[in-house]
Amino acid sequence: MSPDASQAVDVAARVNTPAEGKRMWLRTLRLENFRNYRRLEVELESGLNFFHGSNGSGKTSILEAVSYLAVARSLRGSSDTEVVKWGERGFGVGGEAKSGETSTRIVLRFTRSEGKEVRVAGECLTKLSDLVGVLRVAWFSPEDTWITKGGPAERRRLLDMTLCQLDAGYLTALADYRRAVKQRNEALLAWSPDEESDRIVDVWTDRVVKYGSRVIAARLAFLPLFTSSVSRAHSRIAGVDAVELSYRGTVLSAKSAEKATPPVGDIEQAFREALSRISEDEKRRGFTLLGPHRDDLEVRLNGRALRSFGSQGQHRTAAIALKLGEAAALDQNGRGVIVLLDDILSELDEARAGALVEFAEEFGQALMTSTRRLPEEVLKRSACFSVEAGEVVGE
Repeated sequence: MSPDASQAVDVAARVNTPAEGKRMWLRTLRLENFRNYRRLEVELESGLNFFHGSNGSGKTSILEAVSYLAVARSLRGSSDTEVVKWGERGFGVGGEAKSGETSTRIVLRFTRSEGKEVRVAGECLTKLSDLVGVLRVAWFSPEDTWITKGGPAERRRLLDMTLCQLDAGYLTALADYRRAVKQRNEALLAWSPDEESDRIVDVWTDRVVKYGSRVIAARLAFLPLFTSSVSRAHSRIAGVDAVELSYRGTVLSAKSAEKATPPVGDIEQAFREALSRISEDEKRRGFTLLGPHRDDLEVRLNGRALRSFGSQGQHRTAAIALKLGEAAALDQNGRGVIVLLDDILSELDEARAGALVEFAEEFGQALMTSTRRLPEEVLKRSACFSVEAGEVVGE
């Protein structure tokens, strides 16, 4: 889908479209020169898969490798060169995805000299973004409390990662918007009071408005579904506390954003008018002051802003609910989502840990890591693996 500003990414329609066949899950995982693994091949189960081992043994690296098969990059935030085994030129990650009787082989290879190459069912992808959506993943880690504690960038990242996995059109629009903002910032920084400088800024303003309006429209269209998914998750793991989400935009007022999603043309007009009002300030400061790259997702608990008033426990529970809401949204059309739980259970009491595992099971496949053993009732329904110094052994 090309990033045409005349229409928004229709996320709500896409995620509610029933998928053919069964949920997709990862049957095998193969690694070569990835982190501390020289070579690894492990067969996974469609339900719970539990990896137990000491810190530094390589548990998290397994989850990280799965994220490469889904989004072609590390969801730990590492660069490609950082995951290459010491002394090697590159790494490889492969896997067989299953959906009913259908199997799809995914292979990603990276070398320092040539970059990344991805093959799906033997076909080399011309764009890495074409991989997104073949497998869908939701990553949980103890650092997730920064989603609610941290600045707007943490919450925008959650929205963008979810939407990118749901719709390739959003991924394209977001990438085009980021490029346009970068170019516009360079034009603003180099601006001087002459017609040529104004013309260059105007060219990039047009593109920022075009692509940014699609990003805003898609986020607003997605918000009701996401809010509902997060609220249900929070109710199951925390009880009576009520979680609400609001989009705090720099282009549209909070009141406007809470209504039905405006047409893209209306957002474009509001965006252009807002930029016009602050154009002199932007030229003085040398960067773009508003747009979806500066918007926020406010999380409220019982009517109060969680970032300002939440306790440590409330932040932790709300962050988990946001991630479960992400997983539920990704699984809404029945395609399946792989839930990656990186040592998150050690941060929760037994009741909430149990509720999280039960919730994760509902999405199909879950991969969990921990330095401690899980409760016996969970272990009985899990495929268990012991991890030590780059070796994985089934138990």
